[in-house]
Amino acid sequence: MAVVVLMLASGCMWQPQALARAEIVGTWAEGGTGTVLFKDDGTVVVTGLAEFNDEGDKVSECSGTGEWGVYPDGEEAEQVSVTVCDGNPWEFGGSKEHPEMRRLVADPSYGKYQTLSRR
Repeated sequence: MAVVVLMLASGCMWQPQALARAEIVGTWAEGGTGTVLFKDDGTVVVTGLAEFNDEGDKVSECSGTGEWGVYPDGEEAEQVSVTVCDGNPWEFGGSKEHPEMRRLVADPSYGKYQTLSRR
């Protein structure tokens, strides 16, 4: 019981979400250290986004311009991918009011994710 309470209090519970393209457009950020700007024309601008090694340690930052797409490509999407920076796909979670997206950043057995919040 204490573990469940601790997980809820620390925000460890990931609630998958599906977002419409219009809900994805805008700036997503990670604690002020990196941003991803999704534009409605299908382009993306990444600035200072952390990159990680197989152990999940930050090793560099990535910036660039590319394109973005969603999966499944319908009314609402569960994942988004970008053509710049490694680590696709990003999956959506959080809530409709406070959406987040995350990507696995290490060996899956470590369970480490990079999470961005919608600004």
